Amino acid sequence: MRIHKFLAAATVAGTVVASGLATAGTASASKLADCEGGYYVCLYYNSSSSGYGAVFVQTGNISDYANYRFGESAYGTNGAGLSVKNHAASVDSYYPGSFTVYYNSGQRNCSYACQTIPDYSFRDLNSQMKNNNAAGFFG
Repeated sequence: MRIHKFLAAATVAGTVVASGLATAGTASASKLADCEGGYYVCLYYNSSSSGYGAVFVQTGNISDYANYRFGESAYGTNGAGLSVKNHAASVDSYYPGSFTVYYNSGQRNCSYACQTIPDYSFRDLNSQMKNNNAAGFFG
């Protein structure tokens, strides 16, 4: 009888430990699932401190974000459907070179404001560029 209780307790303990390990593996996985692999950048509606929100995946140079919209991301729908122009707060780059966000449309000019994101990095946009993004160029 004692052996049966011991085996039952060991089985329950093993199940609890195994489920705990499975949960720990999931929790430690990368959260920036919208922009993994490939050569592109993800612009997010919110900054990292606000949970990212909606996403726009950019694969080529765009001189005016006016006709582009944020879509649902792995982090939610906050900002989904809004124009990317003047609504981005952060950038996640999976591009092997620099990516620059510009304040003005139609030009690659930093005379007023711009922010360059290094290759393979994440940045919240600075105070001049947050919600003041009009264009984005690779390289």
